[in-house]
This record gives sequence, C-alpha cells and structure tokens, in this order.
Amino acid sequence: MPYAGVATFLKAPLNPQATRADGDVGVLGIPWDEGTTSRPGARYGPRALRDVSTFWAYREDGAAYFDGEAGVELLGGVRFVDCGDVDLAPMGSNDLNHPRIGGAVGRIIDGGLFPLVLGGDHSITYPILKGLVAARDGTPVQLVHFDTHMDYWEDEDGSSHTHASPIIRAHEDKLVTSITQYGIRGLHTAADNIALAQERGVRIFWCEPAMATPVGELVAHLEEGADTYLTFDIDCLDPAIAPGTGTPEPGGFGYYDVKAILRAVAQRVNLVGMDLVEVAPAYDSPGQVTALHGVRLILDTLGAAFAR
Repeated sequence: MPYAGVATFLKAPLNPQATRADGDVGVLGIPWDEGTTSRPGARYGPRALRDVSTFWAYREDGAAYFDGEAGVELLGGVRFVDCGDVDLAPMGSNDLNHPRIGGAVGRIIDGGLFPLVLGGDHSITYPILKGLVAARDGTPVQLVHFDTHMDYWEDEDGSSHTHASPIIRAHEDKLVTSITQYGIRGLHTAADNIALAQERGVRIFWCEPAMATPVGELVAHLEEGADTYLTFDIDCLDPAIAPGTGTPEPGGFGYYDVKAILRAVAQRVNLVGMDLVEVAPAYDSPGQVTALHGVRLILDTLGAAFAR
C-alpha cells in the first residue's frame, strides 16, 4: 500500500548503482537549498516528492497508467529505479558539491538511464547540465525552462551560483545550444538581464500571453527531434495550487495549462533529462498539493517523452 514500506519514488527499487538492466528512468535526489536568495526549505523537496509519488504506486512495474482526459496511456513498459540522493556537504562549497552532483548525473547517463532529478533549489541545474554535457562528450543540448523567474541574474556579493543564475551560467559556459523559457512573470529589475538574455537569443514566453496562445505556436520554434533538457521550477505554477515554494509570485500557470505545454514539448523534441526544483514543503498546504502537482507533471511529461 502507498502508506507502507520505504517511500522511494513510485515505490521503485532503491539502487544507487542502477544501470539499464535495472530500469529506464533513474531518479536522483539533490537535497540542496543553500543557493536560495529568499525562503529556504527546498532541501526537503526530494523527500516530499518521493512521499507524494507513492499515491501512484499501485501499478505493477512497467504497467501503463491511463489518462482518460488526454485519451492516452502513460509509461507502459517504463521502469523506474530510485538512485537515492547525492551525498552533499552541508555548507560545502560549490567546488566540492558541484562535481558530486554532475558526477551522479553522469553515472546515471553512463548506465543507460534517463535522469530524473528531484531538487533542491534551482542552482542545482547548472551542475546537472555540466554532468550531462560531460557524459555526452561535450555535446550541448537544447534547454527548455519553466519558471516564474528567468534565472539570468548576475549574482551579487561574490557568489556566481545561486538559484537566480543557473541559466545565465549554463548559457555562458556553452552547455546549451538554445534556451526557451515558459511562464516568466512578476516584477523585474535591471539585475534580471531581460534585454541581455534576449540579445543572446533566449526565447521568453511570458505567462499570461502564453496561456492565451495555442500550444502548437508555443513549441513550433523548438528544433524538432533535438536532444533537449527540461528544467521545471514549481513556482511557474499559480501559488493558489502550488504554495510550497520559496519565491512565489501572484498568477501563474494552472495544471492543465502547463500539462499541455509539457506534453507538446516532450512530443516534439528528444528529451534526454529533466529536473523539477524548488518544492519547499514547509510552505505547502496540509494536503501536500505542491508536491502532488510536481509528481503528476513529471508523470505527464515522461509519459509523452517515452511514448515519442
């Protein structure tokens, strides 16, 4: 039963050394929130997501779910294996922890598994991309980014790796070939570097106009079939349905809005990895609705990606 046993992701087997023989999706937790610039707590995100994922643990290993609303079966034949958490040094430097994160992601890829990473704050996406690109012999990827914030900030006070800067760092280090951002909203300052990002070719789909745009138009510019990494910050959702995050903004996508875009992206590109970040359960509702939305959107996305 969901409430019994160890709460691995979807009650999947726990195997930190998993390879393709053990499964198709390798789930990795990165319990880190020392890159936050506001409320902490995302270090507990992997645990919260795993706990809620047990709601969907009724299926036999590899059996399909049926999404009657979309009229599709999801994840038939796809096996999950939980690779545990990256062992991070608390208050450790980026020089120490970034190689641990990148190395763990690289081992999942080298083992032939699709890396599904549970954060953690958004600063983890930079070392994830470093590890992914290194495992691809230096070949960069197309990046799709769901967020309230552009994360294109030049960090202050001598730090260059907060949760406000993974996208600019990845762009400048040529880890990505292109960047598309969905759901950006809220109030901005000059530090957000909107003009700089656009000058460099970042494609921004602001939240309210995006919700009024046909989904096909939102994804038409993406290079079809290109290897793509997807990073999903839970605060792109309306805090009315996802309050459990460190830097919420009024407004935002509803579940069906973002599900449609995620499925369209996953059907168009070749998804090679995904993270979901910034779930901070201390600010969530008693019903764990933020983590609930996060896990369901993971299943929706991977269902479309593996079907493709």
